[in-house]
Amino acid sequence: MHTAKLTGKGQVTIPKEIRTRLSVKPGDRLAFDVDEQGTLHAVPVYDARKSVYGFLSRLATVTPLSTKDIDDGIARHIAEKFNPK
Repeated sequence: MHTAKLTGKGQVTIPKEIRTRLSVKPGDRLAFDVDEQGTLHAVPVYDARKSVYGFLSRLATVTPLSTKDIDDGIARHIAEKFNPK
């Protein structure tokens, strides 16, 4: 178990091992909840728009892509981003 000190402003530095395990970096958002037993839960909040922003430029071609091709590319990117092998 990891520990951290609460500052006077109510801030806590999340230990590196936990940040790595959650795959979060500076600027990322976390959602917090406390269950009936008083256990604190922290969950990363992902913005799907941010994760796919700009990736379509890699797929740019001379011929226009169909809507299906674009949808397939987005689905493939999201699967790779959130379900790494």
